[in-house]
Amino acid sequence: MSIQAERSEARGFTLIELLVVIAIIAVLIGLLLPAVQSARESARRMQCVNNLKQLGLAALNYESANGAFPIGSLGSAVQDPYASTGDTSGPCGFFLGHSAFVLMMPYYEAGNNYNAFNTLHSYGFVGNSTAGMTQINSLVCPDDQGWQQNPISEIQWVHGSYGMSFGRVEILAFTWITGGATPPAAGFPYAQTCNQGGADGMFDWGSSVSISSVTDGTSNTFLFGEMSRYTGETPSVVNFANVAGWFGDTDYPANTLGIPTAGAYVIPKLNAPPDTTGAVGQACWGPASLPTDWINIPACLNWGQWGFRSQHPGGANFVNTDGSVKFIKNTIGVPVYRGLATRAGGEVLSAEQF
Repeated sequence: MSIQAERSEARGFTLIELLVVIAIIAVLIGLLLPAVQSARESARRMQCVNNLKQLGLAALNYESANGAFPIGSLGSAVQDPYASTGDTSGPCGFFLGHSAFVLMMPYYEAGNNYNAFNTLHSYGFVGNSTAGMTQINSLVCPDDQGWQQNPISEIQWVHGSYGMSFGRVEILAFTWITGGATPPAAGFPYAQTCNQGGADGMFDWGSSVSISSVTDGTSNTFLFGEMSRYTGETPSVVNFANVAGWFGDTDYPANTLGIPTAGAYVIPKLNAPPDTTGAVGQACWGPASLPTDWINIPACLNWGQWGFRSQHPGGANFVNTDGSVKFIKNTIGVPVYRGLATRAGGEVLSAEQF
């Protein structure tokens, strides 16, 4: 009797089995992807928080060394010391423009860049072009939208995702005089700063704020906040950090009323939408004539370009005057939000309100 060895034949997957495996893998990827995206967003937000902490520490070190926080904008000069250089347009037209981000550079490890700036000249002075085009990565939030610098033949500036807190009083466009006198007539408010100033936040035009003037409490007063670009914004339109002013040719996308740079206000709601037609800006500024007027104009609540905003879901990060960083939700009440931006407004605020 012969015995025949049995040989097992290799068996492949059926089409149904293959489809089941693919479906299981797809389900697992679908479950894993949100977790990965959440982890990445958490890491980006943590980096953003760290950037703001470093800015807050730099400002506090500056205050400790100089007796006051840095000037928000060096602004315009009543007397032009460099009339022959070509960076002036007459009395009060010599716009220096350098922001607190420039003045603080030695305090956040950008001392070499600071040494390249000549702050006695305008930001557009040819001697400032090298420093003006040197990007400082710690001023950019990882969640912020992409951007690009101007062509080398044009004035250069760096991108920034953060802005000084000017508070509620508009200090960049409106002035405290209606007669148009330049240089300012004696007796008018802020005559020594070309009729601009009077911010109730932590940074002002042409003058500095001392920590002793923060009577609302340093833990309840914004120092810096996020000023990220809007989704879909033109790549060449940037919030340049080294210049504090307002510019009509850098708006979103072509609003003639312009946008502020290096700082923002709490008159618009947090993360208010951008005005893409100019209608909101006209409704906001149309009835206003003095820097304090826009707080009472409802349309100004929705003029997003002049407010704080971020690419983080649900809100934005702010660093307070004590150096602490808080995430403020979009749902914060307007009076509370505005109260957090004043240094001596007398508001009584509790942590439960924000």
